[in-house]
Formats: sequence, C-alpha cells, structure tokens
Amino acid sequence: MAHEERITTGVPALDEMMGGGLLPRQMVLVTGPPGAGKTIALLQFTLANLQQGRRCLYVSSSDDPEMVVENSLRFGWNFKPYLDSGQLRIVTFRLMDTDAGLTTNIRETMPRTIRESKADIVVIDSVTEFQDMCATDLERKGWTMELRWTLRDMGATALVAAEASGGAGITKYGIAEYVSDGIILLSRFTSEDTSEFVHVIQVLKMRWIQHSKELRAYRVTSKGLDIMSPIYTVLAAQGKKRESL
Repeated sequence: MAHEERITTGVPALDEMMGGGLLPRQMVLVTGPPGAGKTIALLQFTLANLQQGRRCLYVSSSDDPEMVVENSLRFGWNFKPYLDSGQLRIVTFRLMDTDAGLTTNIRETMPRTIRESKADIVVIDSVTEFQDMCATDLERKGWTMELRWTLRDMGATALVAAEASGGAGITKYGIAEYVSDGIILLSRFTSEDTSEFVHVIQVLKMRWIQHSKELRAYRVTSKGLDIMSPIYTVLAAQGKKRESL
C-alpha cells in the first residue's frame, strides 16, 4: 500500500492520536470553552504547515494581522517572514457600522477571499463569531455549507475553531459539527478540592481515519499545547476525581 499523505496538526501527540495527522482536504473542527487553547492550537497548526512549505490563510473574526503576529511572538512563533514572503496571509472580518446599523457581507466576501488566496491550508478563528453575524439559522447553515464546499473545491485542508455549546449540541449553533470531517474536543474537569483544572483533549470524530478514542490530558504552555498521558493515568496519579464543568 502506498504511503498516505497526512497534514500535521503541529502537535506530535495529536497527530499520533489520528494515526499520523489530518487527511488532505479535510475540514476539522476544534471546539471547547473559552480559555481551552483553541487559538493556540490553530496557530501551532499554521506555523507547522508554513514550515513544511504550504501556503496558508489565517482568518480571524477579531484580531488584525498585527495583533496575531504580536501575540504569537509570546510563544516564540514568528509569522512575519511568512507574511513578508506572501506564503501566509492573515485577514480579519468584522461587523461594519453603517447608516443602517451594524451589518456584514461575509456571506459573499469570505468564500471569495478563501478562493483567491489559493491556500493549501485555511485556518478560521472562529466560525462561531462568523455564524453570529448571520441573521437567521437558515443563513448560518447556508453560509457554513458554502464555506465547506469552497474549501473542498479548492482542495484546501482547514482547521476551524468553534465555541462549545452549553446545551445538547457540540457547538453553539449545532451546525459546524455536521459539516466538518472531524471534531477535536477540548474540555476540562475540576479537581475534587476545586483547586485546579485538568484540561482534556479527545478526537470525537474523524472521517476515513482510524483514530484514538481515549481522553488525554494536556497543558497550554509557553510553547503551545502539550498533550500528556491518558486522563485516567493523570487522575490516578493525582488521586483526584473528575467533575465535568
């Protein structure tokens, strides 16, 4: 059998959990509560693929390119040379203040921007904020489906962040998890004495890939996400009980 190409996540242990990384042309969701490390995971993914020579597009709902570059330097990641060479493009979409009030044209402009980038790798942080900009659930679903087809048609591999739902769905609007090819869930538990959080990562879904089902502990360090032992090993060593937040 020929060697199968994989796209690295930038986190070796996460690649291992997926049998080597993402498949090309997949759109994979990283979801979890605020502060779980979603943006850090996306930046690690972007840098690792830039280092492998891939053309990348980073789409932000809040931070402008200068802020993305500045904050990344805190982790020792310098994106400026890639921006200067044109290998990386960072774009920001925001609500526009007009005479008619706040509005947005992301339904038309984002797919066009993605196509024109001719990127191999597309990163979106986060899809939830862009879905918030849509006026109705039908518009949200249509925009999310259009995004997926745009990525597929151009042959890009995408990692997309989304806020976790507080209800029955995985994400806030319950749309992105059905459109995506894979779901990486970041969650956290509190110790029995509530003195600290234990962060946990799990691959919930990955089409066409035999992936690990185990829960693994991770830390957000000064060098990014550091995935450690299976969660039951960590908890046993600490003598602490899991309580879902």
